[in-house]
Amino acid sequence: MKKRLYIVRHGETEYNARGICQGQKLNIGLTEDGRRQAKAAAAKLENSNAGALYTSPLRRAYETAQIIGHHLHLKPNIHNGLIEGNFGIAEGVSMEIVRRWPEFADWTNPDAAYIDSHYLGGESKRLIRDRAMQALDDICSTCEADDIIIVTHSAVARLLNWTAGSTVRRIMPNASVSELVYENGKLSQQQNKLLLLSCCAPCSCAVIKKLAEEHADFTVVFYNPNIRPKKEYDKRCSENKRVCELYGVPFIELEYDNERWCSLTQGLENEPERGCRCSVCFEMRLQRVMEYAKANGYTAVSSVLGVSRYKNLEQVNAAAARAGQTVNFPYRQIEGRKNGMQELRQQLIEELNLYNQDYCGCKPRHS
Repeated sequence: MKKRLYIVRHGETEYNARGICQGQKLNIGLTEDGRRQAKAAAAKLENSNAGALYTSPLRRAYETAQIIGHHLHLKPNIHNGLIEGNFGIAEGVSMEIVRRWPEFADWTNPDAAYIDSHYLGGESKRLIRDRAMQALDDICSTCEADDIIIVTHSAVARLLNWTAGSTVRRIMPNASVSELVYENGKLSQQQNKLLLLSCCAPCSCAVIKKLAEEHADFTVVFYNPNIRPKKEYDKRCSENKRVCELYGVPFIELEYDNERWCSLTQGLENEPERGCRCSVCFEMRLQRVMEYAKANGYTAVSSVLGVSRYKNLEQVNAAAARAGQTVNFPYRQIEGRKNGMQELRQQLIEELNLYNQDYCGCKPRHS
């Protein structure tokens, strides 16, 4: 029995904003920022294929789960085993003070030697971990969904991540999402082996460079049967491969299935840019790449199909969501426009002297 778990910490509360240790006794709801954070977490989970949602009974977690559930059309199920730990005398105390206590260093140490550390009058890390693991055992043994969202608290989320092999000491940020794999009573970290669909070198170069510098485990796949004539396809494929070789990134070319593409888009030849032909084209390509990814051990698919300013990013994401539902495979949105990515893209196009085509591929201006 193997399940993918999305562990979500609740959104911000007033006590979080004020830096107060909460635990179990301070049971309040979310701030406006906390609600916005929960909506952002829901957006991250939109393409997760999650089929069930479980939450701690505490108000801050339940409100976060409600927002996520509303966005993803999932009903929150309360499980008491997901409740935050009892921190004894630390509850209600400023974290500035708590951080000076000797117990704090033990509490934030992931080493197994410190598993029984606790605050005076509170629960040990072992007790909190064992209760949370029992909750996961209950949930995973009875829930039919393969992908499950778990809304809980900082200590619980951190202990579960430590159990899976993480050594991160920091407090889990509000509304953060971490992926774990549950199998036969054990947790492991989700291995993010990404397959990145690229349409051309100019659109993908900045993303490839950034992911390579982050030492991400990813492969670039070229599946673009919409590009014609064939000599144009070959030129773009060659340029994309050159960029991958430059940054030491694996490159895969799938079949050039232009006849199938033409069949699927028949009757849509006069559709404008961003019209329904684009939706059909995006979905066809993403579905094929997801099928390949699923059959070859990848954990998610991303693409640069929405990097160009001529494309509608929402249209790409909608097509990815449909393809993901068909294949039952996750799609990860990737940033290719903001945070300096467009500037980096233009810089690399010039530095690498990349072939920069003047049309998408499916409707060339020149035969």
